[in-house]
Amino acid sequence: MTLPKSISNPADLKQISLNELAAFADRVRGFLIDTISKTGGHIGANLGTVDLSIALHYVFDSPRDKIIWDTGHQGYTHKLITGRADLFPTLNTYGGMNRFVTPKESEHDIIEASHAGTSLSIALGMALSMKINKSPHHVIAVIGDGAICEGMALEALNHIGVEEDIKLIIILNDNGYAISPGFGAIHDYLQKRVVGTDKEETFLSSMNLDYFGPVNGHNIEQMINVMEEAKKSNRVTLIHVKTKKGYGLPCSKDHPNKMHFSFPFDPETGTLKQQQATTGYQDIAASVIKREMEEDEKIVAITPSTLYATGLQPAFKQFPDRCFDPGMEEQHAMTMAAGFALGGMKPVIFYQATFMQRAFDQLVHDVCFMNLPVMILTVRCGFAGYDNATHHGIYDFAYMRAVPNLRILYPKDRYELERMVYDNLHRLNGPILIEMPYGPVDEFDNEVLLESEDSFNQAQEIFTGEDLMIIVVGHKYGVAYAALEELRRRGIDTGLVNLRYLKPLPEKQLLALMKQVKRVVTIEEAVLDGGVGSAIATLAADYGVKCGFLRIGLPCKFVEPGSNNELCTAYGLDINGVVEKIKSKWPELNL
Repeated sequence: MTLPKSISNPADLKQISLNELAAFADRVRGFLIDTISKTGGHIGANLGTVDLSIALHYVFDSPRDKIIWDTGHQGYTHKLITGRADLFPTLNTYGGMNRFVTPKESEHDIIEASHAGTSLSIALGMALSMKINKSPHHVIAVIGDGAICEGMALEALNHIGVEEDIKLIIILNDNGYAISPGFGAIHDYLQKRVVGTDKEETFLSSMNLDYFGPVNGHNIEQMINVMEEAKKSNRVTLIHVKTKKGYGLPCSKDHPNKMHFSFPFDPETGTLKQQQATTGYQDIAASVIKREMEEDEKIVAITPSTLYATGLQPAFKQFPDRCFDPGMEEQHAMTMAAGFALGGMKPVIFYQATFMQRAFDQLVHDVCFMNLPVMILTVRCGFAGYDNATHHGIYDFAYMRAVPNLRILYPKDRYELERMVYDNLHRLNGPILIEMPYGPVDEFDNEVLLESEDSFNQAQEIFTGEDLMIIVVGHKYGVAYAALEELRRRGIDTGLVNLRYLKPLPEKQLLALMKQVKRVVTIEEAVLDGGVGSAIATLAADYGVKCGFLRIGLPCKFVEPGSNNELCTAYGLDINGVVEKIKSKWPELNL
């Protein structure tokens, strides 16, 4: 499927007659299905915004008018209209087209947005700036019915309603879904609003917004007419657009998330072309939680809107009265867990690491300050694949290291994870965070399931060695073990310690071990600034331990998307990179 060569920027789109726009939308939809079925990508999320994107660029003058997408994974048609059709075959490849909108690709991409609920605050700030600078252009924020329930979006609406003479238009893209199906009172209210009805809208218009809609989000001419009308308003306008996620792809109809995202797939059946690994760390943790929920009625499970990524679906099905998905409301979810703990329950809350960042204040103020018994699980710690750079969970320990009362654990494999979840559910007496990486589980050592409690509550001493000791964090154990074997093959007496407990560190044990060696190497798939290696180096310095020190990890930067193997090679976190860093640090080892 190809697009007309004449469409390389929004000005070209405006040359198409209104009567021909629907046919153009069909070609765009066919192009997206054809290309994304080969590369993988956010297919369902983008098919719903094809017609909306065309209408936006037909009416407004991007980039003079600022179109802000909330979030950027619905911007594929926007990318096509702004001249990036040739980049689509590179989607989900290292250095290829971004899954989200990004100013690095085009001046038409106003912001980088891979977290939801940010558009209204940004749009208001830009619209007020344009008012001050007497700009005649508009700011248009496109926000979903799931994202508009985010706390910050509601805060922005509260402010927007009292501003006057600003050229701000809000497009509410209402498809009934966030990633998962929509949830909550606002969702229920919006779903009752039907295209073509004359019932007066009350909720949104009561906030001093000039409300238009609901509009059929797959009728381009109708949307164009409403957008032109909205431009004439002297108030902030909100256009309520009803769309269907996965529109035009029949196999998305019965998919639980309307094929929000997919790996390469058969466009007829929706079947993945290559079966992905079925067991991730999250699945192991979820299986333990479900088993314990069968025995302990006080355990409740919470996850904000990314149930598919947690493995908790069986628990949600078996225990609907004790499982909660409050939608894309990460802050609320954390503080709700605090309420459960105060109510005598055992809350387990499951995040993707990138989204837990949003609940930092709630973690500090509502959970840790009161030292409440809450178990927090985060998956996709470390590298997180081809999603945006913001999705990597490489900052977790650095920004949570200073939080009092919080314990942080990181297992090296599935067996340690099982043990950590089980043990701590049985003695949950304060805030605990168990981190997990992205990808299939490792299976290094099932003997830890039989390890004594006293032994398991310490770092695991795998090997001793006088020349050098490697202290490794979590799933980097495999690389550390391979590096140890290579160093020993080259005559370096090398030891290996699996840390397990990041906070608090097993200080006495680590000090005793470091005093016995000449050199210490730490390995972590995380930023070095404020990281685990820094914590251990500080411990050594505080107690005057006389040994050389090398921290192996990531620079303090936003790391580009990529597979784990690609990024580990690029940043020296594979076996060759680790050995080379050691060789460079200590030439006297003659490696």
